[in-house]
Amino acid sequence: MNVVKTCLAVGVVVAGICLWSVYAPEGGVSEVVAKATRRIDSGKTAGGHGFVQIPAPDGQASRGIVIFAPANCPSDAAQRAEALARRLSAEGVPYARSENAEFGSLASPDEVSKVLSVMNGPVPVVFVNGKAKANPTPEEVVAEYRGG
Repeated sequence: MNVVKTCLAVGVVVAGICLWSVYAPEGGVSEVVAKATRRIDSGKTAGGHGFVQIPAPDGQASRGIVIFAPANCPSDAAQRAEALARRLSAEGVPYARSENAEFGSLASPDEVSKVLSVMNGPVPVVFVNGKAKANPTPEEVVAEYRGG
């Protein structure tokens, strides 16, 4: 029985490698992230507040604001998230908080690269009406939410 499980595991790994070799760019994962980062950086200089259109995480609405950051954590990132939440509350802007995000249904390598480039950025990651940005300022979040 262990031989069957081992063969099955090896088969899954080989199939994954074959699929990766078909769909992966020549530079591998680092190239996917680099391309997405360049695309996001070019969007920042074209105007707006640097938020990028990406699919919402599983179970999250595409409208409104969601702050993704660790809860009850003394890290600088968690403290930035707390400060952002306080500022949004003071501005009367509704938001939700979450500690994790899952993306189970990304449709293309382009979507994967966009999601990776944002979600691998500094925390907090904030979604505003279907767009996201890593570590935005409170002013950027409020302006994006209000469409300004």
